[in-house]
Amino acid sequence: MVKIGNKNINPTKMVCIGRNYLDHIRETNAPIPTEPVFFVKTLNTLVTDNKPIIYPKILYESEKYNRVDHEVELAFIIFQTCKNVSAEVAFDYIQGYTIFLDLTARIMQKSDRNINLPWYRSKNFDTFGPIGPTIIPSSEINDPHNLTIQLKINGQTKQFSNTKHMLFKIPQILEYLSKFVTLERGDIIATGTPSGISPIQPGDILEASIEKIGTITHEVILEVK
Repeated sequence: MVKIGNKNINPTKMVCIGRNYLDHIRETNAPIPTEPVFFVKTLNTLVTDNKPIIYPKILYESEKYNRVDHEVELAFIIFQTCKNVSAEVAFDYIQGYTIFLDLTARIMQKSDRNINLPWYRSKNFDTFGPIGPTIIPSSEINDPHNLTIQLKINGQTKQFSNTKHMLFKIPQILEYLSKFVTLERGDIIATGTPSGISPIQPGDILEASIEKIGTITHEVILEVK
């Protein structure tokens, strides 16, 4: 169970879409996908507004893997169990929208990908999935594909875009995902990040904002264990 604003949700999974903004695809020199690319983040990554992001000691002390990047994303919450949903009725299955930060151990991700290993470890450190500050009901956002999205580090804008630039829109995403897995009430779907990804460091203050939803704020602290 996680409380986002004044709403409790009980997700069984968190599915993220990769490579869904053309400018981000270009900045990472990745191929343009012909269908949605998705991966799973585990629930231990979730942390709500104003809670710290913990920079893992194993990364901070590593000469090889010492880079963690921010990725601000629009996320939607599943309203009811669904499978094989058609794009035409996709919005009937969405409870609402929130902000999600997909934090990534970037060098580790690239290293694993280059030797044909999965992205799992680079995506799933504790607190690598900040979310919030609330869930805005889908009825209050007429067009989720026309929202300003941005991220600041210590007051400096690093990412600034609009959700209209998504390569795959939300109905396509839900139709595609539900062909493969049953989505349950409370499940979280993150829709990808625009360009501007950059490293974070202990001591940084991150502010992720999406129009009509709000802002989440997180201090990055070094793991002390």
